[in-house]
Amino acid sequence: MTTSRLLSLAAGVIPELMLNPAKFVEITAKTGWQASGVWFDPESWTASTARKVKKRIDDTGIEIVDMEVVRLGKGNDNGKILINAAYEVGASNILVVSSLDSPQETADRISQLCSQAEEGNICVCLEFMKFTNVKNLSDALEIVGLVDAPNVGILLDLLHVVRSKTSFNEIRACDPKLFPYVQWCDGTADPTGWSNTDLVRDALDDRLIPSQGELNAAEFESLFDEKIPFSIEVRSKTLRENFPDFSERSKYVLDHTLAALPI
Repeated sequence: MTTSRLLSLAAGVIPELMLNPAKFVEITAKTGWQASGVWFDPESWTASTARKVKKRIDDTGIEIVDMEVVRLGKGNDNGKILINAAYEVGASNILVVSSLDSPQETADRISQLCSQAEEGNICVCLEFMKFTNVKNLSDALEIVGLVDAPNVGILLDLLHVVRSKTSFNEIRACDPKLFPYVQWCDGTADPTGWSNTDLVRDALDDRLIPSQGELNAAEFESLFDEKIPFSIEVRSKTLRENFPDFSERSKYVLDHTLAALPI
């Protein structure tokens, strides 16, 4: 099956390769994905890493939808070096999460990142999650409204949309330009618990492939024009255990994601 929507495998689907992003890109391309995410590890990323990743991209023609993640908090974040890396490998978007205390603090830092990223035509996308200080779409809209930059956006992840009680009608009411790409998955109707620890585990271990859960993945998909890329964010303990071979896992997720798309 083919689709006109660009599908990208999120780096977290194979967390075992987070320190080897070149191998991850190689596997996504080899197993049929049109696009890939790239995980940026500030401790291990070097100029050599960038060259290896870029070679895999050039050799395969795969697109890079995003690079993650910039964590805004009290310490120094890795935004500057991540944006430089994203520019080197040609990533279209970078993902940002925030634990800064105020919306204005987050907006000020995102404004700085947008200024740096603009030259590379990179969009800075703020992701909301119930266990961060940007908890829902309303919080994200407030922050983005304080950012005066053309290359700022919001990243919608279906799991975090549902867990934060953000409604699909709230998404429909927004300017579609706010969402340059989307993370798609599925999951159970409720997590095993609602503490921050429970919600983090839910996001890292308990996701399901679209259409295999209870989160109205098909309706969520229909909210977005087909030109909007989807990053398939299926972090799953079950997948890691059942598919220890990375290529088999990647191909399984692709095949079943394609099956979930409307014909």
